[in-house]
Amino acid sequence: MKYKELTVFNYKIAYYIMRIFGLYWLLMQYLVFKRISRWPKEIYEPFLDIQRFIFPEYPSEILYVSILILCAVFLIITLFRQNYFLNFLIFVLIAIINFPISLNFSVGHNNHLVIIGFFMAIFLLPKNLNKVNDFKWVQYFYLGILTTYSLAGFSKFLGIAKNLIKGTEKITWLDKNAAKINTLDNYWMADIKVPNWILHLYTYENFWVFITLIGIIAQASSFLAAFNRKYLTFIMIFLYVFHWYTDFFVLADFQDAKNFVLISLFPYHIFAPLLGSFKQKLENNN
Repeated sequence: MKYKELTVFNYKIAYYIMRIFGLYWLLMQYLVFKRISRWPKEIYEPFLDIQRFIFPEYPSEILYVSILILCAVFLIITLFRQNYFLNFLIFVLIAIINFPISLNFSVGHNNHLVIIGFFMAIFLLPKNLNKVNDFKWVQYFYLGILTTYSLAGFSKFLGIAKNLIKGTEKITWLDKNAAKINTLDNYWMADIKVPNWILHLYTYENFWVFITLIGIIAQASSFLAAFNRKYLTFIMIFLYVFHWYTDFFVLADFQDAKNFVLISLFPYHIFAPLLGSFKQKLENNN
């Protein structure tokens, strides 16, 4: 299978798996909603104007669950019927579902990747990807997802350059203990003791400087993976490992982002021969 064909092939499968993942994601958001519901309502403070407009107060469970159910229904329908309008409604509902549980209560925003992914897929219906150059639309889908990581990587480089040029005494990612201090700071804010096995790993200072720089380079260059399948697979693995690292070492809860990276960028074409053999066996038995 050539690059153009496998690019479309991979997206057609990812399109449906995204919807199955979406049902799981809705359940996870409900659990987060229930956890936050136990917090004092007085500290609810939306960050964005649109958040304050849609949810001036923390929503009731009935309202929130109703939105979740409506989104789930649309996700299930689009498993069997590809539709632009329903895709648009799914994107809108996913964004709305995220409003009460992100960027308020001092809670971080970690669902942006899921929102962007469903946004990029609004007009990208598998049934319409039949032309030779339709693979370019899939590249735009990948680009929309990966650009978020590239911007984060470039911002780190700019931060390093700014501090070096100005000669400030601020710690940069070039410092041997930068990764360790980042971990200590996050664990301190969470009032959790850093596990000894993590502290032991940070004793290899030169190793962490090297790994950090390689990681920033890979992060900044993520957008290039949208145009090369082998590099896309590498970036997919890198981002999955990167999110795994942030889970344990800096307590950044990006579990859904990690899973979404895997399902949206996965090289499903490696299973094409197996699918072809299975289809052939069915035809022979009939």
